[in-house]
Amino acid sequence: MGNPADPKIRFTLSSTELRALATLVEDQLFRLKFIDPKIPGHKNDPEQMRAAESALATLKESLQAKKAIVSTFHSPLVRKPS
Repeated sequence: MGNPADPKIRFTLSSTELRALATLVEDQLFRLKFIDPKIPGHKNDPEQMRAAESALATLKESLQAKKAIVSTFHSPLVRKPS
């Protein structure tokens, strides 16, 4: 995803931070698609839109991967009554 010529940046986020960031990106993308075009003088930037959609997809994939890892390795313990 994204431009192959762009350098990749790696960083670490907690799952809570990742969910918060994904929510912010999704809200911003909604604004770019539906609200900003109605503002007088708005200039559409297709490259920014593609980058935002790519970023959101990457964040969502990371969240899904995290859910899969957690459910695979951290199944809840079931205790039998004594």
